[in-house]
Amino acid sequence: MVNSAVHSHTPELLVSEVRGLVVRQVLLHRTEAAEAAAMRVTKQCFDPAGRMIAATDPRLANANRSTVYSLGGNALATESVDAGWRVALFGEAGQVLNGWDARGNERQLEYDLLLRLRNIIEQNRCAERFTYGQKDAAGHNQCNQLVRHDDTAGSRLLQDYSLHGSVLSETRHFMLAAEAADWPSAEPDRNELVEPAGLQTCRVFNAQGEVLKQTDASGNSQLSTHNLAGQLHSTDLILNDSMHARTLVSAIRYNAFNQVEQETAGNGVVSLYAYDQQNGRLIGLSAISADGTLLQQLNYSYDQVGNILLVNDASQPDRYCDNQLIEPISRYCYDTLYQLIEATGREVRNGASHGPALPGLQPLPTLDPCQVSNYRQNYSYDTAGNLLRMRHEGAHNFTRNMHVAPDSNRSLPDDDGDVDFATSFDANGNLLQLVRGQVMGWNARNQLALVTLLQRKDAASDEERYVYDGQGQRCRKISTAQASGRLLINEVRYLPGLEIRTTADGETLHVVTAQAGRNSVRVLHWEAGKPGAVENDQVRYSLGDHLGSSTLELDQQGGLISQESYYPFGGTAWWAARSAVEAKYKTVRYSGKERDASGLYYYGFRYYAPWLQRWINPDVSGEDTDLNLYRMLRNNPLNHVDLKGDVAIPLNAHFYWEGGDIPIPHLQNMLLFKEINSDYQVNVWTSKVKHLLNPLAEMSESNDPAERHLALAHGDSLIQRNPEELFSSLGQAYPHAKKIEAIYSRETNGPYKNYAAASDIIELASTYMEGGLYMDADVAVGQPLGSLDAPNGFLVYIEDNLTSNAVLASAPRGKMAGEIMDTIVDLYTTSPSMMENNENYGWKTKRSTPGEGLFSRLKLTMHMTGPLLIRSFLPATAEENKAYAVPHDKFFYRETPRTDNIQPEQRSLSNIFFRGFKRGLNGEGRWTNVRPGRRASI
Repeated sequence: MVNSAVHSHTPELLVSEVRGLVVRQVLLHRTEAAEAAAMRVTKQCFDPAGRMIAATDPRLANANRSTVYSLGGNALATESVDAGWRVALFGEAGQVLNGWDARGNERQLEYDLLLRLRNIIEQNRCAERFTYGQKDAAGHNQCNQLVRHDDTAGSRLLQDYSLHGSVLSETRHFMLAAEAADWPSAEPDRNELVEPAGLQTCRVFNAQGEVLKQTDASGNSQLSTHNLAGQLHSTDLILNDSMHARTLVSAIRYNAFNQVEQETAGNGVVSLYAYDQQNGRLIGLSAISADGTLLQQLNYSYDQVGNILLVNDASQPDRYCDNQLIEPISRYCYDTLYQLIEATGREVRNGASHGPALPGLQPLPTLDPCQVSNYRQNYSYDTAGNLLRMRHEGAHNFTRNMHVAPDSNRSLPDDDGDVDFATSFDANGNLLQLVRGQVMGWNARNQLALVTLLQRKDAASDEERYVYDGQGQRCRKISTAQASGRLLINEVRYLPGLEIRTTADGETLHVVTAQAGRNSVRVLHWEAGKPGAVENDQVRYSLGDHLGSSTLELDQQGGLISQESYYPFGGTAWWAARSAVEAKYKTVRYSGKERDASGLYYYGFRYYAPWLQRWINPDVSGEDTDLNLYRMLRNNPLNHVDLKGDVAIPLNAHFYWEGGDIPIPHLQNMLLFKEINSDYQVNVWTSKVKHLLNPLAEMSESNDPAERHLALAHGDSLIQRNPEELFSSLGQAYPHAKKIEAIYSRETNGPYKNYAAASDIIELASTYMEGGLYMDADVAVGQPLGSLDAPNGFLVYIEDNLTSNAVLASAPRGKMAGEIMDTIVDLYTTSPSMMENNENYGWKTKRSTPGEGLFSRLKLTMHMTGPLLIRSFLPATAEENKAYAVPHDKFFYRETPRTDNIQPEQRSLSNIFFRGFKRGLNGEGRWTNVRPGRRASI
């Protein structure tokens, strides 16, 4: 299925106008080498300020998305062919005051004098109230912290904070009625609307801000230990009614790139992971039981850009049925846009499902060779990436055709004959009917609130309702059904590390959930109504594939509970279990997500329909660079993972250097980043190309073979970019670009230059303009990053009590990055005394030794352009900050210089380039004199 000729001579072409703004993107598409490549042209239009005001995909004549900006650069109105229109009004500080959407939903946000959010009014109801700690709350570190949040699910009380701002204790009170409240202002009146019994979660942190112990609402405690590098080493569980600690995972071993190489589950099963030494890609994933039985052996093969071509489960035997060879191998083929166009694998022979339902359950062990058969699926897409046809060839052939709206990317299957887009979607693009008779309802925040599972004319319908908290995460699922004249209610409540499941027949099940290394563990504890076929406190270890999909479930003895395989877009191809009773309690499946009774997968912000191969409503952020807001992972589900259903940061990496040639260790960091992140474009911003070429030439002639390899293999891949180019394009997109450029010029010229502040400006300007990840040159990346998800369009390094802008990421034209640049302009403009060369505030006496107080060189830079400034834009609580944090375990710093005295047998990539490296950032703020040929830094 590999045909590299298909991809030959199909480059990406970009057309820029005189301001350097890309107005056309031309991609060349074909599926076979013999056919002529067709052009796919995406058009972009910018206003005089350089802001994108319209974008049109290759399929539509009119713009997919258009935006109207205020004079301050805020998006006042957006219109999307998929998601409808939205209008927002902003206050003087840039805070959102009002919002409306195409469905007629209205939202009003109210703030206190400190611009802290106090109330959210929706449809003339107070949907949320926020209460903050006062000066008398210091005993629990609650000063200025959120202490009570009355949201759409109930009340969340935050009783204790650590010195680092992490939540030590929180209690959730659910609503008495599973409906959003109109919260009164008086606290006693609010208490009347919630259940009196609260569900408390407690945590213990170490000095690094890592969770050492979490006790859930049922009293079960999860304990974690870490190695000297701060990496997770083991996880134990103590159940509420026990003093005995159960090991969930132990002896986790990492390689030099911080990738897990081996871990041992509490049932003795050892998981092994093998990676390609050249690029860090996973090439082998195996699981071996305590008695030596091979349970899983997944071997991966890739093309040159990292698309998976083949997955071979060597633990499964070849089978023969009706003179047909059935191999445990899946193969994949892609078009020139890297969309999946063909897949082969194994499926259940009888009872396969290509809709919401699961296929028929097979018994374990799978002794019958004719239980499964081969299949082949072919996928066809339109020019916007919408699925047009899925043709399935197997024991039972099947074809699904999709109809796409002529003026949007809204799409419907032809299962029911004629389609009517006007009645099948609401004005915001939310799908209104899943299949015939299954109506869906959406709340004012465009969250799925209701699915009708069985519709009745003369009686109440069977339904599943969903309740979300203030962060948009689902915290209740309530199912109602009619049976023999009785109303049956089943409910799931989601809490940190715990699910409480109750059924109408008296069953109460507490499911303790834990992430144990790369795999997950669920402990089933019945308070009442335990089925006789399952032991209480059953531990279920879930082993996954590269996507995190649950492929095997094992018990405490390492016995196989269930096994499952998936079609490429997430449908279940076949599954088997040792008993139907135990199979009933498997809820987590594809991509490690929960599958609901409707067949939908819940991703945290959106729901995914695997049989349709698309989301059921548009992207929630509206900032996705993909103009098709329904498309799942750009039709490449084998090689990308969408953990939440939100937008990813573009695959751009930015470095900056001034003051002389880049030191070899720092250039190694840049080259090593490209070595293990081949899918990223690496930009090096420096005013003189010799700063890059001189050390590259030195490395290419080095006696060290590893240095020569990095220089020769990736030197040409580093793109030297002049900051003048950046400020030229910034001038067409950012209203204060000239002022930012003047500040940058000040910090890079004269005897008191400050390259630390200059680098802060470059990182914000580059990530704002082009999107991507910025890293200081002394930061090393320890493993492949892949796509970084940013729910708020902005990420920064946050660990323990440290916020460091040595690592920062932003979506293109990111709102927060723009606001931070606005503040820098204000600080430099309104505080000229800070910039003058005088004894108290100037750079002159601060350039070589630390000063005292706020206006030392270090602190001044941190407040004016650096981490303390960025910290002021982040939420008040550590819990909320998680949405803004880059995965800090992937970044390293060099604690000791690399020595050349490495024995020949130790000369490996990891020993040479990660010698002396430690996880995290040092944040020491060391001082250097300002003199020619050296970077002035803090």
